[in-house]
Amino acid sequence: MDSRRAWLAVLGLMLTLCLGLFAIFLYGELGTSIRAEGPQSVTVRRGESLTALASRLHQEGLLEDPRYFRFLAVLRGDSRRVKAGEFVVEGRVSPSALIDDLVHGDSRLWRFTIPEGYSLREIADKLEREGKADAEKFLRLARDPDFIAGLQLPIAPPRPTLEGYIFPETYHFSAGTGEAELVRNMVKAFRERAAPLLRQKAAAAGLNPYQALVLASIIEKETGAPEERGLISSVFHNRLKQGMRLYSDPTVIYGLERFDGNLTRKNLESDSPYNTYRTNGLPPTPIANPGLESVLAALEPVQSDYLYFVAKGDGTHHFSKSYKAHSQAVWFYQKFPHMKRKS
Repeated sequence: MDSRRAWLAVLGLMLTLCLGLFAIFLYGELGTSIRAEGPQSVTVRRGESLTALASRLHQEGLLEDPRYFRFLAVLRGDSRRVKAGEFVVEGRVSPSALIDDLVHGDSRLWRFTIPEGYSLREIADKLEREGKADAEKFLRLARDPDFIAGLQLPIAPPRPTLEGYIFPETYHFSAGTGEAELVRNMVKAFRERAAPLLRQKAAAAGLNPYQALVLASIIEKETGAPEERGLISSVFHNRLKQGMRLYSDPTVIYGLERFDGNLTRKNLESDSPYNTYRTNGLPPTPIANPGLESVLAALEPVQSDYLYFVAKGDGTHHFSKSYKAHSQAVWFYQKFPHMKRKS
């Protein structure tokens, strides 16, 4: 009699377990985790646990029942297999289907464009504005000697900074990509696109590869007119050969802690290694991250006798061979701009 009761108890327990598993199966297949009227983005952050993910999605109003969702993922053996990224769901999504997407689906890539001539600070701020990275973490990595050493750059910076090594182009990353991986991929693009040219052509231009990168960054900041890059480069090459100072406003601005858009005489007298009005030669590091055209301009300047240039007010410059001619051009284009417009 006792044996029969024991078997009935075991049978009842097994039946209850089977019913429970069947209920979980029905929940997983027929229940609703997310109900989206249109395409809905679900982001899994890098390093985020299943518990943290379920709680956050519930708080954001995306996940209806986080406890059963977690239990189902554990039961399926998928609790540690969720991938970081951004996933797109639409309509009514069952718990099982959502787990399938998060474990096996392809995450959506986000797009990030670095304009030519952006500094590390500008890139970091843009990443943070677009919700793609923490600006300070990005900057700390870009100035961390140990992290930089681990990148094994083909052109090693003499100072611990990646200024100049972040190649300006459009990148595609999975959502949740960490700052370290972002930097590595941006530097990889520099290594593949710009570094070979710098190593191959710098000596012929009378520079080492790092000096050429510094000069390319100045050229990038001095003009927005592509057709002028070679001439701007020739001016700086000519000044360097003659032992003249570069007298470059963008280098001065880079060395200022704060700049309100108005370059003053006091700024030009600042005691900064980037103040090329007071120091000879190139500044100690790049002042921006140059594009390929500016790198090529630094390596292959136009042959000219120009030593000076002044902004004409239309985005281009007037070039002069002597200080006297330059002074006349400054007078014409900056002192009396109304005359220029009438001419």
